[in-house]
Amino acid sequence: MSTLPLFRQMLGEDAWHRLAPVVRRHYDLCADSADSLVLHGVMDSVDCAFWVQPWLWLAHWFKALVPYQGRDVAVEVRNWTDPTVPDALFWRRTFHFSGERTALFESRMEPGRAGEVVELLRFGIGIRLHIAEQNGALLFRADSHCWKIGRRLLNIPNWALLGDAVIVESPLSATELQLNFSIVHPWFGRTFGYCGRFRLP
Repeated sequence: MSTLPLFRQMLGEDAWHRLAPVVRRHYDLCADSADSLVLHGVMDSVDCAFWVQPWLWLAHWFKALVPYQGRDVAVEVRNWTDPTVPDALFWRRTFHFSGERTALFESRMEPGRAGEVVELLRFGIGIRLHIAEQNGALLFRADSHCWKIGRRLLNIPNWALLGDAVIVESPLSATELQLNFSIVHPWFGRTFGYCGRFRLP
């Protein structure tokens, strides 16, 4: 079993080294140790289509996405690895909205098919994400949603949920990242998204 960082394994050496150093550093957590990294940032906006709001409350029960909207939202992102689960990268995103409203978005990422990671939430609900380097940035594109039952992954087409997700994490400086996350439904247009910047310690 490889001890290389999960994203280095799934991208391959050439693409991994083409990533901007600040992006690489975010994902350079050793798979065989209890490694961790905390980023602090501000989302310029967190928004959704009005009819999606009830679905976001349901998604929030799975610790996915966030049920609130806002601007200038302070966010803390904690990533870590666990040597007892060497094939996973864990995430905890804490959003601090105005009015003392807090939302947690928690997940873990595991290896998928070649060039793919699978992001899993509570009860095995997840999304298959194709990953690639693009001009030094890390690009995630949703192949499909999924439900993990035991070792099996049952695919759920993107159109059956909120749509096609695209995430781009790009460099701003030696210590800052720009994040853009957007979900667009093929019939109903943009359903959810957020964008902001983060500083690595």
